[in-house]
Amino acid sequence: MTDGDFRPLTGIRVIDFTRLLAGPYATMTLAELGADVIKVEQPGIGDETRHWGPPFVHGASAYFHAINRGKRSIALDLADPHDRETAHRLIGTADVLVESFRPGVADRLGIGADAMRERFPQLVYASISGFSQDGPLAAEPGTAVTVEAESGLMHVTGYEGADPVRSGVAMVDIATGMSMINGVLAALLERQRTGVGRRLKFSLFATALSSLGTVIAATSAGGPPSKPWGSAHPSIVPYRAFAASAGNVVLGATNDAMFARLVDALDLAGVLGGPAWAGNQARVEGREDLERMLSARVATLSVDDVVARLKAARVLVAQVRSPEEAARGAQAAALGLIEHDDGVSIARSALGTNGTARLPRAPQLDADGAALRAELGA
Repeated sequence: MTDGDFRPLTGIRVIDFTRLLAGPYATMTLAELGADVIKVEQPGIGDETRHWGPPFVHGASAYFHAINRGKRSIALDLADPHDRETAHRLIGTADVLVESFRPGVADRLGIGADAMRERFPQLVYASISGFSQDGPLAAEPGTAVTVEAESGLMHVTGYEGADPVRSGVAMVDIATGMSMINGVLAALLERQRTGVGRRLKFSLFATALSSLGTVIAATSAGGPPSKPWGSAHPSIVPYRAFAASAGNVVLGATNDAMFARLVDALDLAGVLGGPAWAGNQARVEGREDLERMLSARVATLSVDDVVARLKAARVLVAQVRSPEEAARGAQAAALGLIEHDDGVSIARSALGTNGTARLPRAPQLDADGAALRAELGA
């Protein structure tokens, strides 16, 4: 038995004034849930990620295509009174407005939250910014790299003694987008009861700091100062990446029984067996010696051998793969997570395993402008 197509937002219209990553990812996911998403862009230029290449496909960067599928595009110059009125008419047809202007800019352009919610009380108005709409950093340009630096996230990423490292992808943007989706869905549910929309604010900084909750709690409770751990874990040993004879694996023992199985599976009872290493606290305190002995053993084995031994022993283990390998792999295929569009592979959102819409290609700039203007009588 299947539940059928999952389109809970059919009939919901979202006006998307966002750019870059967090907002576009969120609104694309709303489109995947069935919403009609209309992307409003600057005439002649559009969302600057259209130009973030090479590579370019179908008239825009691959980056843009990855996060703007399933939308319609209209180009409006909000500094022009006629285009601003068209934007107001468009907003009047909407359930949700999402914007990612710097604080104060939406007000100057005539689409600020207070004015739009007074005129359209049913509207759910959501803002995404780098450092939020309030506080001493509100006016600062906030991108993933600056937010990771200011929030402390960069401080705990990478290896101790090395240069600071940003995340391999802008996970703060993705997580902020997902938070916005949660807030918008909750506000739409609330509106069913009250008939009134809600003002929502999301920031990359709040997302980043919130993600550091376990680190902040541990240090405030008397733990050691935070630092980067590479692929390791501050309070579980072993739990990190190791180099095998041809490739890398991650392995871990999250409890003492699993560690005992790991020792047996890798034939390490002579050096890591017995009571000296039986408890996690002892392993954490003796991290350097334990990891040195474990590294020496893993280096003598192939990736396949390590994975086979530890899986058979019910120990956490995985091969370190490239994104390309993972996208081509059997697990991604089984979940239907990768789509192919004439030369570009597109990863669906995590909701894509639940019967959400398969989205059409990202739109050309102003591709739907004439049709939408006709609909609005503009």
